[in-house]
Amino acid sequence: MGITLATIEHVKEYEPDILNYGIADFTNELLKAQEDVLRDLRIRWWPTQQIGLFDIKVLGTGQQEPDEDLYKTTQFRRATAYQALGFHIYPKLAKFEPGLDLFERKMEFYRKEYEREFDLVLRDGVEYDLDSSGTFTDSEKQTESFLRLKR
Repeated sequence: MGITLATIEHVKEYEPDILNYGIADFTNELLKAQEDVLRDLRIRWWPTQQIGLFDIKVLGTGQQEPDEDLYKTTQFRRATAYQALGFHIYPKLAKFEPGLDLFERKMEFYRKEYEREFDLVLRDGVEYDLDSSGTFTDSEKQTESFLRLKR
């Protein structure tokens, strides 16, 4: 995996004091969050993108995996930062006692924000460099919806 969706500097845009809680390095948590965002893209966007490209007869016949290097990474920075905070960083800091502590409340907040942000990215259109040209054209910005009934 050669891409980086977010760094600790991007996380600090939302939580400037995140390094003041006793854990000095969140590299592993950011990598896990990135893997989770890419997995969500494979689950929630990639099949829809494939339907827009191929006839229904082609789908399911050796469908390829997306090339992670072809995503426009800046599009997923906020979602990756929220994913890291809500699912990987704040759970490490939370006490999980009967009453919610500050970290648990923030964890829940960022989990909701991740879902909202990821949904907005999908609705706006995922930018994926289909022709590997290094540029993103309007035709390469694929929304999740084709105004078709999903069953």
